[in-house]
Amino acid sequence: MADWDIEVGQTLPRSELHDRWGGGRYGGMEPSVKAESVFLFSNPSAGEAFGYKYDGWHSDGTFHYTGDGQVGDQTLRTGGNKSIMDADGLGRTIRMFRSAGRDTTYLGEFMLADPPYYRADALDREGELRSVLVFRLTPLGQVVKTSVDAAGPDTLVPEELPVEAHNVDKYAAQRPDEPREAVRREARLVGRYTEWLSKQGQEAVRHRVPIPGGGYLFTDVYNKTAEELVEAKASGARSYVRAGLGQLLDYARFVDHRTKALLVPVRPSEDLVDLMRAHGCSVIWEEDGRTFQRHDPR
Repeated sequence: MADWDIEVGQTLPRSELHDRWGGGRYGGMEPSVKAESVFLFSNPSAGEAFGYKYDGWHSDGTFHYTGDGQVGDQTLRTGGNKSIMDADGLGRTIRMFRSAGRDTTYLGEFMLADPPYYRADALDREGELRSVLVFRLTPLGQVVKTSVDAAGPDTLVPEELPVEAHNVDKYAAQRPDEPREAVRREARLVGRYTEWLSKQGQEAVRHRVPIPGGGYLFTDVYNKTAEELVEAKASGARSYVRAGLGQLLDYARFVDHRTKALLVPVRPSEDLVDLMRAHGCSVIWEEDGRTFQRHDPR
């Protein structure tokens, strides 16, 4: 094999790279037999549009790179993902490039970290929520490491935000896996509840919660006065209550709280109230469109 002749930091047309070293010309993860390598192409300006919001340098010193597959859950059986997992065993070098337009810049050599990947949620090109693979790459030798390639903050400290239920479009954008009309009803319910809390002299916020590996969760309501974590659902029906319970238990791992509660428009059946009680959760529901009642676990 000819010696690799592209310098770290060198920019060249992507077509020239492939003319010299082979590999597919259009994909993001392309094996090259001639270079005994797997080429990875990052595009910070376009990546998030395809759900690749985790890509870039993280605080642990690794470069994260979302796997291959733009529709549905990604698997290790897909060509690009299999190529990167098999690279070490086949004696192939992982080489990272940053692309912009027709040009690409060589960032350097990498190897899979330990653990080599994690799973995260992202939208596919059809707007459906799916599970993606995010590979963790450790640099080998000299690499380009600039703010252009930095991922967003990955601190695990929840950030307080104002309750934004009045902005339904923004509220809905943070719940891409839920039916839009249900999200609208939920947003209006949250708005009425936080207004009611304010009249009782209680302060309400919400949280953006960074999750391990990348990405965020957004809580619905946090009653700062009562230190209560609240998840809202558009209906008191079983499927909504079960979904809300799961979200509450998930959020509760990250947000400090004294109590947790499910907010719904009507009182659920006693069986579902018992379900919430069994998990230490209160149920809050709207009464006559003016006040809110609650049932607390004993």
